Amino acid sequence: MADEIFWAEKVVDEITKKPRKEYVCEGGWSPSGYFHIGNARPEIFTPHAIYLVLKKRGFKAKQVMVVDDFDPIDKIPAGIPVPKGTEKEFIGVPYKLAKSPFEGYKNWADYFTSQITDVIDEFGVDVKFISSFESYKSGERNELIKFSLEHSKEITETWNRVAGADKSDSFLPVTVLCEECGKIMFTEALSWDGKKVSYKCKSCGFEGSVSPFDGKAKLHWRVHWVANWILNSVVFESGGKDHFSKGGSVDVGQALIRDVFGKDPPYMIPTEFLNLKGTKMSGSVGNVFGLKQWLEVAPPDLFRFMFFSYKPNSAIDFSLNDNSFILLNERFERAERIYYGEEKAENERIEAKAKNAYSLSRMGGLSKKMPLQVPYSFAVQLTQLVDPEKRFNEITKLLKQTGHIKQKLSKDEEERLTSLLSFARTWVEKYAPEDFKLSFLESLSADELSRMDKDAKKLLPAIAASLSKEHSADAIQQAIFNTAKENSVAPKQVFRAIYLALTGKESGPRAGLLVLALGKEKCVKRLKEVS
Repeated sequence: MADEIFWAEKVVDEITKKPRKEYVCEGGWSPSGYFHIGNARPEIFTPHAIYLVLKKRGFKAKQVMVVDDFDPIDKIPAGIPVPKGTEKEFIGVPYKLAKSPFEGYKNWADYFTSQITDVIDEFGVDVKFISSFESYKSGERNELIKFSLEHSKEITETWNRVAGADKSDSFLPVTVLCEECGKIMFTEALSWDGKKVSYKCKSCGFEGSVSPFDGKAKLHWRVHWVANWILNSVVFESGGKDHFSKGGSVDVGQALIRDVFGKDPPYMIPTEFLNLKGTKMSGSVGNVFGLKQWLEVAPPDLFRFMFFSYKPNSAIDFSLNDNSFILLNERFERAERIYYGEEKAENERIEAKAKNAYSLSRMGGLSKKMPLQVPYSFAVQLTQLVDPEKRFNEITKLLKQTGHIKQKLSKDEEERLTSLLSFARTWVEKYAPEDFKLSFLESLSADELSRMDKDAKKLLPAIAASLSKEHSADAIQQAIFNTAKENSVAPKQVFRAIYLALTGKESGPRAGLLVLALGKEKCVKRLKEVS
């Protein structure tokens, strides 16, 4: 079982070899556009896993996330309402100083950062957000800026050696905020006299010199990253796998902190991408799915499970528009059954992985007995047949007939079921592919009739008559099966004909449930019409 120790346990074994008063796990993000669930993996949930293990072992720990809002806007993301012709007013301006594209927010950074801060508590993550701009402006980075400028030659030499770059000896690792146009992307630092940096702005042509302290300049992002580690005493940080390429930003940063700043780098591991329909998500491009959107279709527990059930170096291909979302729910439901002993895993390795991922995923602690479980896939079918807001009592009655509910629901169980039905209904309305959609076929066409088995089709009026006498889903199901067997017709073909007659599809939920949910009288009438 040694190989199946949770990956975060192994990391904590390493980072706690050197005692600290507090172990800080860090993530970072530039608010160029919408924060998406792909960002959440390396910047929030990989460090969160380390934080959780540290806390479980009794260490003092903290999770922080640096919002790099002193970075410049380099393009306008798709769908952002920036008035046509004004794009140049935004490009090059720091996120924290640019106007918000939406009303009610102080600036660009505040709007996009709110997409995380407004909901992160709901995902069970206790994280401190640090504004990069405010950190520079407050002066707490002044000493690091001064040190970096005084050791610019060592920084350049180290950078060139590790990355195979060819930066000149005159390179200065700062970017000045232009005093004239307020942009930071187009300035070039020319010299440092120990007090001021002279610079030139390629956007407006302004030339001048300014003290680089108190928010007047920002460290180059690779040096800025090192400054984060030092300032926040970071012991662990992850990042997208692209940063970990040979000679890339991680290699450069680790060399800089060791060779120039004389400190140890944090323990770092790469995290693979989370792809949306096979494409890497990008907040600056606009193909994103965010935390707020997730809470419309699934609980935060499932989101946590998606990350904790994979090692960081495993790629995740995710889609809301195909069967992969249903399969994710089914994996979570199975892990829950395994955790509570309601299902046996294939072996000890799978059992350990399932139990660990589930226990880390559950919000608000673990209950002593298994919670009410209605499969998400079943809820998807049910909410299309019965309106959960108007006919909730009918749904609970049907769930009792199907065995999903075995006793009177507690208040917590009612709330859990209500949430599940709401999630499922929203997923169907916004994301489900056509083959998941289900409704009563208002009129029976020649196409449905032609797809039915001839013998099964002839049997439908007789089945309609037998259904009139039955009142439970199981009894209806059995009546259909018995009628098929008595008439030597394959039950599979009979059920297929019923689905075609009622919904126009060749399969669906158990026919007994379908008939009751759609309305028995309406279904009986339809089956009698088939000829």
